Amino acid sequence: MFSLLLLLLLPLATPQNILIILLDDVDDLAPTREKGFPNITAHFTKNGVMYNNAFVTTPICCPSRGSIYTGTYQHNHRTLDNTVTNGCDGPNWDKNIAPNSLGKRLQDLGYRTGMYGKYSNNYRGDKVPVGWDDWLGLVGNSQYYNYTLNRNGVNEEHGLDYKKDYLPSLILDAGIEFMQDDKSKKPWCAFLSFPTAHESFDAAPQHQKLFKASKPPNLNYPSFNKTGDPGKHWYTSSRPALNNVSAKYNEQGWIRRLQSLQSIDEGFVRILKKIDPQNTTIIFTSDNGFYFGEWGMILDKRQPYEVTVRVPMYASGPLFPKGSTQDTVVLNIDVAPTAIDVAKKSGAGKPKPGVSDENYGLQFDGTSMLSLLEAPKARNSFLIEYHGMGNGIDSNDSCAHINMRCWYKDNKVWYTEPKFDIPDGEKFCFCVDSRNNTFTCERRVNNNNPGIFTNFLYCSFSSGFNEYYNLHKDPFQMKNMWGTLGEDQKWEFKRRIGRIRECRGFEECNQLDNSGFDSDKPFRDNFR
Repeated sequence: MFSLLLLLLLPLATPQNILIILLDDVDDLAPTREKGFPNITAHFTKNGVMYNNAFVTTPICCPSRGSIYTGTYQHNHRTLDNTVTNGCDGPNWDKNIAPNSLGKRLQDLGYRTGMYGKYSNNYRGDKVPVGWDDWLGLVGNSQYYNYTLNRNGVNEEHGLDYKKDYLPSLILDAGIEFMQDDKSKKPWCAFLSFPTAHESFDAAPQHQKLFKASKPPNLNYPSFNKTGDPGKHWYTSSRPALNNVSAKYNEQGWIRRLQSLQSIDEGFVRILKKIDPQNTTIIFTSDNGFYFGEWGMILDKRQPYEVTVRVPMYASGPLFPKGSTQDTVVLNIDVAPTAIDVAKKSGAGKPKPGVSDENYGLQFDGTSMLSLLEAPKARNSFLIEYHGMGNGIDSNDSCAHINMRCWYKDNKVWYTEPKFDIPDGEKFCFCVDSRNNTFTCERRVNNNNPGIFTNFLYCSFSSGFNEYYNLHKDPFQMKNMWGTLGEDQKWEFKRRIGRIRECRGFEECNQLDNSGFDSDKPFRDNFR
C-alpha cells in the first residue's frame, strides 16, 4: 500500500499520453465482453483495472457524453436529452460542454488533443468545437456508412464503399496517425468515439458470418418480455410484448452487435502496436447500456435499470495497478477527472497563465479513479437522472399518436448483411419516450452488507410514481417494494434524493455516503 501511495503522489518524469475509447450502446454483460471484444478484455485483465461496478449517471447518449466530457451530472451541464432544444449540441452545449471539456482542460495543461468519431447526436459540422487540435467529427448520430464527416473544419461526404467509408476504420486510422505524430513533442490525448454498437450494428464484411448461433443472454432473465407490470412506471409497464417480428429482430440484432464489435477489438490490437503502452493511460467505456427484451424493451436504454446503466469501464497505464479487479463504484463522470489527474500526476506543466480549476464554469461532480484506488469505499451512492423527451405526454394513448416509432418493410431496416427481412404487411412499434419519463434515482452499491438498504435502487418519477428495489434479493428488479416501506422510510428516501438532486462538486454530490442507512431501519432522527 505504501508503494502505491508513493507512486500516486510522486509525479512521473514524462507526462502520460491519454487514450480514451468510447463505445455506443454497449452493455456490460459477460458474453459481450467475451465475444465482442476479447482482445480488449484480455489487455485490461492482464495490464490494468477491470471495474465490476461501473455505471452511467444518465442512460442515454447525448447527456451521458456531456457527463463524460465534463465530469458533471446532467443537472449541471444541462444537456437534458438527445434534442438540440434540450441542450444536445445547441447553444447550451457551446456554453457548458465544449469550454469545460476534458479536451479544453488538457489543452490548458499543455496537451495536444484529438477527437475522432461521434461527438454528439446533433453535431452539425459547422465548426470544430473548442478543446480539440485535431478533429474528425461525425455529423449527426451514429452511422457506419452514408454520412458526413467534418475533418478539421472541412465537410466530406461518405458512401457505402467499405474500404473508403466504413467509419470505425476511419476513426482508427485517423487516431493512430494522430498518436504517432510527435513533431510537437507534446503529450497527447486521443479520444476515439465509435458508433459501435449502435443500431444499425453494421459489421465489416469479413465479420458478417460470425456468431450465427449466438443468442442474447437476456432470454433467460425473468424480466425478459415481462410486460404489464403495475410495479413499473407506465413507460415500461405499457410496452407491448415482443411479437414474432420484434423478437427475431432482437435476436438478430444481438448477433450483428457482436459482429460489429470485432473491428474495434482488432483495431485495439493495432493501436497497442503503434503506441508506447508504458507511457500511455488508456480508459475504455461506453455511453450507456442496452435492452435485449427486458420488459419487452428493445432498441432502448433510457431507463434506470441495471442492464442500461451498467457499462464496461477499464483503465490501464503506469499509475494503475496491473491485473486488478475492483468492486469500487466508478461512473461516467469520473472519466474527465481521471484524465486531468493522470496529466497532473505524471508531470504535466502548469496551466496557462490565469487558468486554474476555478476558472472553468463547471466543477467536477465525479472524481479521479486514481483517488478511488486509495479510498475504494469513498463512494457507495450516486445519482441516476434523466429528463424525458416529449410534449407533455402523460399516457401511452397519447404516445401512440405522437411519439411512436415503427419498423416495417419499407424501412429497409439494415443495408448490410446479414439483413433482416420483415414480412410484407407486418411491423413492430413502440413508444420512444415521454415527458414524464423523467426521473431522479439513488443507486446504492454495497455488496458486502446484505441489509435491505445497502444495495438498492430508489427512483422518483415526475409523474409522482416511485420505485424501490432491494438488489440483494432482487437483482433483476422484478418486484417494486415501495408500497411495503414505512412512511418514515419513504420520507427518508425522498429527503436523500432532495439533497443531491441539484448538487454541485464531488464533496456535495457524494455526501450521502456520510449520512446513514447503516442499519436496516433508517428513521428521520438518524439523519438529523
